[in-house]
Order: sequence, then structure tokens, then C-alpha cells
Amino acid sequence: MADASDLQDEAMWLGGGYQLAIEVGERDDDRLQATLVALWRAAGVDGCRARGDGGGFSAVPCTRTQLEATGLLAGVAALPRGTRVVCAARAVRHDSGTDWLVFFVPTGALERAEPRSAAFGFRGGDSLLWRRPLDRWLAEIGRQLYAAVPFRLGLIGPDVVGMTAAWKLAGTVPPERWAGYLVPTGADLAYYCADR
Repeated sequence: MADASDLQDEAMWLGGGYQLAIEVGERDDDRLQATLVALWRAAGVDGCRARGDGGGFSAVPCTRTQLEATGLLAGVAALPRGTRVVCAARAVRHDSGTDWLVFFVPTGALERAEPRSAAFGFRGGDSLLWRRPLDRWLAEIGRQLYAAVPFRLGLIGPDVVGMTAAWKLAGTVPPERWAGYLVPTGADLAYYCADR
């Protein structure tokens, strides 16, 4: 069986990703930098790498400038059951002026580390069996991140960035959810888990 933590294995990067998408706030280079550093720390990411012109990953500084120059920073993190997987972050900077930072485990790596994800898919009752521990892990990363650099909204699930925004929710989450939500409530952060 191939190693789910092998950054150089292209099979790890196939498909989308299981994400913690953070709506950081209004466009602000310093705030995005602080969020990136806090995210790397909260997720316990080992290393910071980016693809070079030759396609392989090499060590780079964990900075917003590097993230924007290469489009993606990658490393290795441990899932809740201890399996080490490739993970990555990318920034989404909207013309409207809103910054998002997206931390994710690529689908190829997740299927290798958690075979049930391939068998059950990303939605439906059976998927909650393997998703709940992953969702709780990402929610805890979000909580630690929020304590360091408060943000507007967090979304947890498969390819969730762009699904909604804080202004659309206005503090109210859907009663039935296929994705998890991290919603600021003053100094605290409420977590609403996926229920389907």
C-alpha cells in the first residue's frame, strides 16, 4: 500500500479535497499571513513545501507571499487515528475584498488513509461514520485558529469553500447540514456538525 504522506506521489493529489475553509475577513495581507502561520501550528503540519517548475515539491518559507506565488503550500499532518497524510493550504482572495484560507486533505490521500471514504462517499448517513472524527479534528483546528486570529466563518467538508459566506448566514446555520459550520459567537466559536 502506498504512503498517504508521500507529497511526491501524484495519486495523493487526485480529486478535490476535504476542507476546513476559513473566511478570514476583509482583504488584509498581514491578517492572512497571521492566519496561515496559526493554521500550520494548530494543524501540527510538518514542513512547508511548494511545487517547483519541475513539478516536485521542495521546502519553502510558510508565508503569504510564497502561498500567493505558488498557489498552494503543502506539508504532512496526522489524522485523528494517527495516520499521516499530505495536506495543503491555498488562499482565495475575492475581488469583493474577502480573504479565505482553505486547509485540506486531498481526496487521493484521504482515500488511502481512510478507505471508508472511498466506499461510502462524502455524503449520506454511512459517510458520517468516518467523517465525524475528521470533522471534529478540523473543528478543533478551527477553534485553535480562532483563538489566535478571529475569523468570520469556518466550513468543514468536501470542497466547501464558496458554499456560503458569513453575511449570507447572518449567524444562522441550516437546520440540516451536510457540512460542518464554525460560527463566531462573540469571543467564542460555535461548532455545528454535519448531520447528513
